[in-house]
Amino acid sequence: MKKILLALACAAFVAPIASQASQSNDISYNYVQLDYANVSQSGHGFVADGGALTGSYSFADHYQVFAGYSDLRTDKERYSIDGLGGYTFSEQAKSRPWTLGAGYFTAISNRTDWVTQLSYTRERLSDRFCLEGYRCQSFDDHYNVWTVNSGVMGHLTDHLIANAYLGYSNGGRGVEGNFFGDFGLLYTFNKTWALNGGVRVNNNSSTETFTLGVRASF
Repeated sequence: MKKILLALACAAFVAPIASQASQSNDISYNYVQLDYANVSQSGHGFVADGGALTGSYSFADHYQVFAGYSDLRTDKERYSIDGLGGYTFSEQAKSRPWTLGAGYFTAISNRTDWVTQLSYTRERLSDRFCLEGYRCQSFDDHYNVWTVNSGVMGHLTDHLIANAYLGYSNGGRGVEGNFFGDFGLLYTFNKTWALNGGVRVNNNSSTETFTLGVRASF
């Protein structure tokens, strides 16, 4: 609950700052982006990290379609079990979800858009256990997640764009409902290249996903 209150406070902070600016909108929803992603959990530190590739294409003035693919992995953990001749076991988990979605955006000031997005994610998980020097065994699982989020995106300066979204995700077969806040900063060097950073704060799992990457707009 504390994280949801923080998300609401950040959204309330970003919106008036963005709407006070005085120049035209000029926000691009046509891009390809490559990120480094790091997932951590409050009180436990590192969970997993890896790469994420996303893209977006806008059409009909107010609509976008987007897609993404991530490959996240935990560190390989090694441990020995007494009484089994000193054999070493190892374990490594992977998460490789892909996402498809659509969004609607509209100007609410001359520098700020209101954005609403709906997406579907196919989460694919695998856990690999090895008795090193002997054999390995993998266990795979998958599930579906639907997500809706809404919030603001706008210029803080001519080159710096911020977004603050609140959202909810849920799915079937044991997937818990999750409220989250999604915040980002985009620094544009020119019409094509930009540096992007963001954080997603999840309520149900107390995890934060930090991203840092490069965006090419077209």
